[in-house]
Amino acid sequence: MSDIIRLIDQRLAELGKSRRKASLEAGLGPDAIRDLERKGGSPTLRTANKLARVLGIPAGRLADSDDFGLAAPVLAAGLREEERPFAASSYDPDAPDPVAVFEAEAPDHADPEQPPSIPPNGVVEADTRFAMGAGGHANGAGFVYRRNGDAVQSVDAIKPDAWVFPPWFLGIMGARPGDLMVAESSGDSMRPTIEPGMPLIIDLRHKVPSPDGIYAIRDRWGALQFKRLETSKILGDQTIRVISDNGGHIQVAQTEDDLNIVGRVVGGWKFF
Repeated sequence: MSDIIRLIDQRLAELGKSRRKASLEAGLGPDAIRDLERKGGSPTLRTANKLARVLGIPAGRLADSDDFGLAAPVLAAGLREEERPFAASSYDPDAPDPVAVFEAEAPDHADPEQPPSIPPNGVVEADTRFAMGAGGHANGAGFVYRRNGDAVQSVDAIKPDAWVFPPWFLGIMGARPGDLMVAESSGDSMRPTIEPGMPLIIDLRHKVPSPDGIYAIRDRWGALQFKRLETSKILGDQTIRVISDNGGHIQVAQTEDDLNIVGRVVGGWKFF
């Protein structure tokens, strides 16, 4: 466990809050702190700022010193007074943080009164760990987010923070931001190709399994899964082989009508 996670847990114990409650109060996903621990306990500046407000501590205590420009080479660089990093002798949790620039807290994506607002150039990310997984509310109403002021219906819960890719990156895929969705993989069925927790880019325009490749599909409960789909050359063109790259999982054969294809996986991030 990293020192940052220990600090977070210590403050949560002092405040009588759970990790989930603090994550939601910070405007992050319900499992943000757990994910932070899994990824090594070093948050981005934006995440550190949000968590610091909830924990009542300086944001600098939740990030590496280099991220805040406090490393020794910088301090020795002879900067002008107004350019030097700030160092406080004491801290008032109610006073403005001179280091961090706070943004308005993001709304809870499950709150229909305050749906996430996605910028025009933003790619939405499905919160695959939220509540029922991907099936929306129990009454089947689903979820809503806003883009350009318009309400957009979504089967999946949408995280408040969108991904913003440069135009050249979108150009490679020939896609607009609204054509894509990011979702985090879970389980080990696609190892070694896809590791658990790997963010994947899904092209929502591909609703048929052609060409063969890795697709996002829904299981019978509506949750997202990532599988390799191939048109069977033996069983007939109407049969699709649903393949897990991990040999420890079984392969199944389904017809196209039985498959609920969300889109084709066109990219992702693998962390080292």
